[in-house]
Amino acid sequence: MPRRARRALVLALVGVDGVAVAAALVAAYWLAADQWSTWSGAALLLAVGVPGALAVFGLHRLYVVDELLEGPTEYGRVIYACTLAALGLIVLGFWTRLGDVARSRRLVILVWLLSIVAVGVGRFLARRAVRFIRRRGGLASRTVIVGLGTAGLSLARHFADLKHAGVRVVGFVDDFLPAGTPVMDGLQVLGPPSALPRILAETAADEIIVVPTAMAWESFRDLFRGGMTLNGTAVRVSPAIRDVVTANVKVHQRGFLPFLTLERFRITGLDAVLKGTMDYVLALGALPMALPLLAAAAAALVATRVRPFRSVPMVGRGGGAFRALVLDVGEVGDSQTAVQRLLYRLGLDRLPLLLNVLGGQMSVVGPRPIPVERRAAYEPWMPNLLMVKPGITGAWALQDGPVSVDEEMRANLFYIRNYTIWLDLELLARSLLRLLGGRRSQRAAEVGTRESVAVH
Repeated sequence: MPRRARRALVLALVGVDGVAVAAALVAAYWLAADQWSTWSGAALLLAVGVPGALAVFGLHRLYVVDELLEGPTEYGRVIYACTLAALGLIVLGFWTRLGDVARSRRLVILVWLLSIVAVGVGRFLARRAVRFIRRRGGLASRTVIVGLGTAGLSLARHFADLKHAGVRVVGFVDDFLPAGTPVMDGLQVLGPPSALPRILAETAADEIIVVPTAMAWESFRDLFRGGMTLNGTAVRVSPAIRDVVTANVKVHQRGFLPFLTLERFRITGLDAVLKGTMDYVLALGALPMALPLLAAAAAALVATRVRPFRSVPMVGRGGGAFRALVLDVGEVGDSQTAVQRLLYRLGLDRLPLLLNVLGGQMSVVGPRPIPVERRAAYEPWMPNLLMVKPGITGAWALQDGPVSVDEEMRANLFYIRNYTIWLDLELLARSLLRLLGGRRSQRAAEVGTRESVAVH
């Protein structure tokens, strides 16, 4: 991101935080106003509280742009910084005219809670605004990818699809292809790593992303030895393994050396709490309506001499198997009765899977559940699929026309890599609208076994 845009973004965040903290202080003072005869302390509280909170925020790296706007870490820092700011209010009370205010436990607790809510909401809205601007080409970093091959090309395509990430690839640097070699979407090889200073000056790039496995070792070594001569350009190193983009990666110290640690599951921490809460709330809320519908659907199938339910072993998160109860809607497009076609079109065949959501084996939104006997067809993608729970619906359920396994997996991998609770809500809303319109995704015939279409 250009320095001017970076400074403007930081100033905007400071302004948003300042307004949020001020609103929290005023609201807290008003809610605790029964203890005060006048509002004379409000101005003093604002004069001390707002600058103090902003200073604490700065010390906790809430204005380091590279560490903001993605993931739950930013919100964790907000909670921690607001907690310290509230404690600081108490400490200041011992040496300033805020003594009476600081001794009000009710006020301090209100300041703490309301500041967390106000600043958190402000940061949430700021994220939405930044993503809106980035989708339209603003607030983006001009990036050169050093090292091409499959890994470098995969990174470029990833950022091209994910415009709100704010990474605009302007070209590639490569040891093995000559300058001018076309790559994708009008981008080309700009030269070898030895020409990086010239290339950065010509392209006005803000950062480079280094793909170690796509470079000669000598070039990689020389790049880092001369990294300080790149005129302040940010240097980022990609793990360069396509599957790692899907996994959660943490940096840990061992013997004062940094190492990348792959987490077993992709959705962890606050994201896991929010997703789990949403799953249980939706499943419990839907069951009272689902049970009468299931009873009616089962009766309709029995009337047509079809055994209503089947138990199908499915592949679960982490590789373990679980059994899913599904309505038997037959094979899509082949030997379905009128009742089975109707149940399939209305999506009622998925309703029994709510029990698996409550059992913690599935999620409402996620990749397609894979029958154990069909696992071999999905084996190349299994390391990624096993990182999350399968879902009753997901990106796979929104694809139109005959869809190959490769196309389905591209949609699933995009979901896993870019997971947020908001993406879940979007996919859920689109799935409901699709079902209300009587539309269901159709899969290619090679996936059309009874077990696979049972949760289609």
